Amino acid sequence: MNIVLVNQYAGSPQHGMEFRPHQLSRHWVAEGHDVTILAGSYSHLRNRNPKVDGDVTEEKIDGIRYRWLRTPRYIGNGLGRIRSILSFVRRLDRERKRFLRNRQVDAVIASSTHPFDIDPCRRMAREHDAKLIWEVHDLWPLTPVELGGFSTRHPAIMLTQRAEDRCCRDADLVVSILPKAIDHLRTRGLDEDRYVAIPNGVDTRSEMAPRPEEIPEDARAEIEMLRSEEDAFLIGYAGSHTTSYPLDLLIDAIRSLDGRRVKLLFIGDGPHKPTLRDMASDLSEVVFLDRMPRLAAISTLQACDAVFVGLRAHPLFRFGIGMNKIFDAMLVERPVIASYTAGNDPVSEAGCGITVAAGSADRIAEAIRAMQEHSPAERQAMGKSGARYVRERHEYGKLATRFASAIKAIRTTSGRR
Repeated sequence: MNIVLVNQYAGSPQHGMEFRPHQLSRHWVAEGHDVTILAGSYSHLRNRNPKVDGDVTEEKIDGIRYRWLRTPRYIGNGLGRIRSILSFVRRLDRERKRFLRNRQVDAVIASSTHPFDIDPCRRMAREHDAKLIWEVHDLWPLTPVELGGFSTRHPAIMLTQRAEDRCCRDADLVVSILPKAIDHLRTRGLDEDRYVAIPNGVDTRSEMAPRPEEIPEDARAEIEMLRSEEDAFLIGYAGSHTTSYPLDLLIDAIRSLDGRRVKLLFIGDGPHKPTLRDMASDLSEVVFLDRMPRLAAISTLQACDAVFVGLRAHPLFRFGIGMNKIFDAMLVERPVIASYTAGNDPVSEAGCGITVAAGSADRIAEAIRAMQEHSPAERQAMGKSGARYVRERHEYGKLATRFASAIKAIRTTSGRR
């Protein structure tokens, strides 16, 4: 197949997050498909954004054709980001009229976090008699309404709702990362026979596996310091330091465990990091490290005794969760201490740790105490169970094959587009 994947925020191993478009496309190329990724030149998620000469720059990465469409920089989620989205959507139509005009296209995947790329993607699919796929990462506008408190009558929310409804109406296939998104999308007009859940995954190649030599020297020194106390129990967290994650509750839990020799290693960056540093300024048990490349981060996590993942309590998670950091935690073969309330529970499903309900430092502390009471052999068995689970169910090669098979099985409904 000739696949065009549209994702404004797509990344790569060279550029950083987000990795899903690259990982799926890499396997599709290996299976013999031709893949073009259309992405914006700027994304707040990437460690490094590509250099763009003119309106578009083309680059080959792992056999994937990347077309970087020039989009403006932005900060936060205000007007700058809206301008960037609008610029990307306009440039997609230019790509449709120029680069794609004389190319064969069999499938068009609208995969940006926002749903506004559905219109140019529908036009691409129509012109090439191609299959139109909408890939759902987050539920918009439900996310800003329920998490951000926006009114359903807000003009931006109403525009986003109409875009989501067009996605549900026009797509030949809807692929969701969230396992229970169909419960919402059904209310927006999606037929269940056009829906499939394909979760996030992990890169299990041997060269991407955690290993001690990838631990940065400063991280190694901090770990040695934290472990200098006899029977120290080291918990690692890697990811964004934002208010979306209950990292403040984790620090409160560590504070309440005085005398139990529990240490905490934070890896990453984010707007909430200065506040967290202030919270933990009197705790020698808590150390903060800077953001690292993924391989260095998961290698550092493997030097810990357990890994923490968590989410704030919110009804939105009734549709399920699929955070990459959960699967990375499993991949490092360490037991997981999890705090979330959601429509699914991957940690319990994998038998790789302890899950407690979201919203309580006391419950997190209880989970840490329970994990400490397990023997090293029991914790090792949990870690191996998680690694086995993630390789069996979330290996990107298997997910890419499922995705391609779902595309091939589409029966385009006449007149939908």
